[in-house]
Amino acid sequence: MAETYNKPVALDKIDYVIWGTGSPAWGDPRNVCTRMFSNHIVWLCHKKPMSASEIAEELNVPTIYVEEELEILRKGENGKYGFLRRLENGKYALNFILLDKDVFEKANAIYTEQLPKICETISNYIEEHKAEYLAFPYLNKKVDMNLILWQQVFHIADAFSYCVECALKNNHFADIEKTDRPFSVFGYVDNGKYYGGGWDGVDAQNVCGFSNVHLDNIYITRIKKHFSCGLNVSKDPQTQLALRAIEGLDITSLSEKEKEHAAKAIECGYLYRDGDMLYTKILVNALSDRDRLFDISNALQNGYFDADAEIVAAKVAELIKKSVPDYLLGEWRLANNLASMPILDAVVECLIEKGVLTPPKDGIGAEGCWMSVEK
Repeated sequence: MAETYNKPVALDKIDYVIWGTGSPAWGDPRNVCTRMFSNHIVWLCHKKPMSASEIAEELNVPTIYVEEELEILRKGENGKYGFLRRLENGKYALNFILLDKDVFEKANAIYTEQLPKICETISNYIEEHKAEYLAFPYLNKKVDMNLILWQQVFHIADAFSYCVECALKNNHFADIEKTDRPFSVFGYVDNGKYYGGGWDGVDAQNVCGFSNVHLDNIYITRIKKHFSCGLNVSKDPQTQLALRAIEGLDITSLSEKEKEHAAKAIECGYLYRDGDMLYTKILVNALSDRDRLFDISNALQNGYFDADAEIVAAKVAELIKKSVPDYLLGEWRLANNLASMPILDAVVECLIEKGVLTPPKDGIGAEGCWMSVEK
């Protein structure tokens, strides 16, 4: 009877921020790690490989419950890739890159120490290449540098971490075979801060006189999302108006309902009004030019950061080798992704402070949204 009242100890709350890369349809292990009990088992196995009985003793719960949870976490969603792996000795170990708060913040600091140099290089580069940015053959009646830079900001901010990754690959992990799977996860213990952002794109065919359309929008701390990947352009009147207004759209030709949609499209930054005409405000380019859309920004990867990138790479490599199990070193790129997470927002804030970028009011506007079209 005494065992009946032997309740589990209270578990402190522990949360992770876990990112995914690749095709989640193959199997996303995050979908089976949804309980606090799971989080604690993952955390214990993060410290060292543990058996079911050792975990049960640590958490003061029956071993059978732990055994069931361990197998769920091992198999993941598809039975092939989970948060844990089972070792030959029967113990369970972590199966993905998971950094604790201390390691994560140390990794971030390695990057952010270089921010003054990074931002100075970027600012100078933008000024030197301003004419090239403005010369890109956008289809809009008018464009401005601010919209172009918001479109380019992911590539601009990623240039430094790309150079760090090259240095890591060539000088620190050249003998480590890359882990290859359709989808991978990586994360850190939640520290209460938001990092990174997203980029969603959608395709549409045979809409508003265009045979093919591709829409993109980014979202970060300063930019709110216009749409998600599931947007159906054929049923979205605001994006349709943006397509119709590329060469100008007479307001008097619109129905009352269309005028209501046009007002909303103006409010969210898709359109602007000039007299009795509506024009597309978000950037528009020919689909045939899409492959070279980021060529100017991507050239930042070529020689502008090499020396400083090697300084960061050496420190990041040392931290990874100390903090990540040997069997996970094939996923060092994902650990580097975590280390560089503060850079995007930090670069954006620096460029805003320098007057290079102007953020949209309330986070929503034409900034960070664009489309490619083909007749």
